Amino acid sequence: MKRVKSIIYILGILAITSGIVLGQDDLRVPLTNPGSPGKLNLNAVFADDIIIKAHDGNDVVVKFDGDDDDDGGKYSRNGLRRISTNGVGLEVTEDNNTVRIKTAPNSHDLDLEIWVPKNFSMNIQVTHGDLSIEGVMGEHEVRATNGDVEMIQVGGSVVVNSVNGDIEVSMVSVTPNTPMSFTGLNGDIEVSFPSNTKFTGKMKTDYGDVFTNFDISIDRSQSASEISSGDGKYTVTVNKWITGTVNGGGPEFLFKTLHGDIEISKN
Repeated sequence: MKRVKSIIYILGILAITSGIVLGQDDLRVPLTNPGSPGKLNLNAVFADDIIIKAHDGNDVVVKFDGDDDDDGGKYSRNGLRRISTNGVGLEVTEDNNTVRIKTAPNSHDLDLEIWVPKNFSMNIQVTHGDLSIEGVMGEHEVRATNGDVEMIQVGGSVVVNSVNGDIEVSMVSVTPNTPMSFTGLNGDIEVSFPSNTKFTGKMKTDYGDVFTNFDISIDRSQSASEISSGDGKYTVTVNKWITGTVNGGGPEFLFKTLHGDIEISKN
């Protein structure tokens, strides 16, 4: 059975990367252990939109739509009409319930829609493009360079960073005693948790404001630090970090952006 599955994947990769499949198509990836927790590893360089959703099935379904090769003669060279571009470069593999998807660096105008079982963790890296994740429960690590990140009705734990883009996360359940991180550089951060979530928040924005409707006990002692020079002089440094406990405190949840607002709210 393992040998048959390997052959299926090889045929799937050849069909996609060779340019045989140019329009939208479905690639169904069976798991080694259906019904058990799994993980999606995705590395995409250029993508217009990447949508990942949970479904009730026990396999992973990849739908993709690349650039239309026929441009109607709009682009030409030396009187010759172009009928093909770089096409879609996509590699999909599965090993012991870990599904790996990698796009080619020259794949432009690529839309991906991926359906995974609900009990699936995410390890996602996107260089250019917006990302949406919905309904998955697991350990999630997301890194984006240029694009917005939206995580809807997810559960477990989250570590997410977007350099240039907004971050929006709504969590329906939280793994107890697990630190989390929501960080960016240029963009707003909006995160919501169940109202009974216990955590210690550490928050900072240099050019923005922090908002919350949680009952948070702010630690005022962290607002400034005193550094002695040893010759009777000292320097007081203002610390823009805000720290505080929610529901009695718990693991550290980090919220940080340079240009943007931070919103932390109850579901």
